[in-house]
Amino acid sequence: MNRSRDNLEIFPNRLASVCGLFGLLLPTLWVTPNASSQDLSKGSDIYATYCAQCHGPNLEGGQFSGFLDGMWNHGTYYALQRNNIEFGIIGTQMVAWGNVLSEIQIDTVLKFILEKEKEMGVEPPPPRDRSETENYNLKVEVLAEGLKQPWGIEFLDERTALFSEFSGRLRLMIDRKVIPEPITGTPSPARQRSGQKPGFGFMDVALHPQYADNGWIYLCYIHEASDIPPGKTEYPWSTRIVRGRIQNHAWIDQEVVYDPRPEDYTLIQDHFGSRMVFDDSGDLYFSIGDRGRKLDAQNLSRPEGKFHRIHDDGQPVGDNPYNSLERYGALPTVYAYGTRNAQGLAIHPETGEVWSAEHGPMGGDELNIVQAGANYGWPLATKGLDRDGTVLTPYKSLPGIVDPIHYWTPSPAVCGIEFIDSPLFPAWKSNLLVAALKHQYIYRLVLDGHKVVKEEVILRESGRVRDIKTAPDGSIYVLTDRRGMILHLTPENNE
Repeated sequence: MNRSRDNLEIFPNRLASVCGLFGLLLPTLWVTPNASSQDLSKGSDIYATYCAQCHGPNLEGGQFSGFLDGMWNHGTYYALQRNNIEFGIIGTQMVAWGNVLSEIQIDTVLKFILEKEKEMGVEPPPPRDRSETENYNLKVEVLAEGLKQPWGIEFLDERTALFSEFSGRLRLMIDRKVIPEPITGTPSPARQRSGQKPGFGFMDVALHPQYADNGWIYLCYIHEASDIPPGKTEYPWSTRIVRGRIQNHAWIDQEVVYDPRPEDYTLIQDHFGSRMVFDDSGDLYFSIGDRGRKLDAQNLSRPEGKFHRIHDDGQPVGDNPYNSLERYGALPTVYAYGTRNAQGLAIHPETGEVWSAEHGPMGGDELNIVQAGANYGWPLATKGLDRDGTVLTPYKSLPGIVDPIHYWTPSPAVCGIEFIDSPLFPAWKSNLLVAALKHQYIYRLVLDGHKVVKEEVILRESGRVRDIKTAPDGSIYVLTDRRGMILHLTPENNE
């Protein structure tokens, strides 16, 4: 197993390895006989047999990195870590062990590693308080930690920020300090599958363009249907948008802005999206992921895998591209389609274009410009492989498909994006900052029109970066999953 930080050449047929084809054979060559015939049932024995040569007998590192620094650069929660062992990590030396170890053995060795880390007191390192970049030395301050997976943030005024927590809370930060009590009266998100609270699924927040006059705040969240479908035992979920106002620390005047039809609610717990952004005309764009129903991203009668555009009150915009097809079942809110799971949306400060960042499968995260009627290809064409490393489609592009203007392989798991138009960062004017969950980076993209001409990592190893936002004073706020932090970035020097 391997947690290499290097991004290496990608072999077209299967998982990448510095050993080339030999690397693909390593699990077979190292294991004779196979794991099941050896009857390895203890995590310590599995680790010693298959992992210790690369990662050290005591997790200290060997041929490759160890586990004592608290960093899991390719996945910081259990499901991702497990997938990396079973299917490998494309673009690195980490090969797939699923053809050697049983599912039980994979779980057993992963739990052994995690328990060993805990026993040895391993914790993720604190974020660096400085970050050197091409133009600036950044000062990195931790304004808050211990939050419940902060997801989206907006500034209500020069002193006040509003942010969402995925666990189902809206919180205020005033003068860079988080108010302990969450906003009361907010909608109830979906329940955990155990049926117990807390909630599960507050995502993005957005402000009406005339927020200063009308006070409207938009909240996107995972909503649970009120009825269980016949023959089922669980409540289905979907992506929903409401708006409300905050008064006396309470959520009031709630209105439903977007709610799919009952038949659009599903039991699949995957790829809800979602980001929201208002354009210069005051219309609201939002994304919904494919919900794990890949082909529905190509179906105009389904909301999944789409960019939608509505007026501020939820009505479809009159010139949306598929309004004329509504009689054939096309949804009038659909603006573009063929996306997998876009979790980044931003307005270009000079052109007014809507840009998006989208999670690809295994490889192939994309940067796109959201255009009326565009088909971005998922799942008919993609730059990546399926989650298990198999070929999802032989096509990286097809006639009629809009290719991304930029893509990443291996996938850093891109999330929130933010164009920089700040007096504190003049050298970064109109550069695009891109959050990365899996690689735990912030990328700075230098653009020439629709072309990325330079890419720089400006913040690394501070946790899974969920969202980025420019404050009224021009400083940059960053939300991270790790330890539930809000980071504050300012330049220590001019150019």
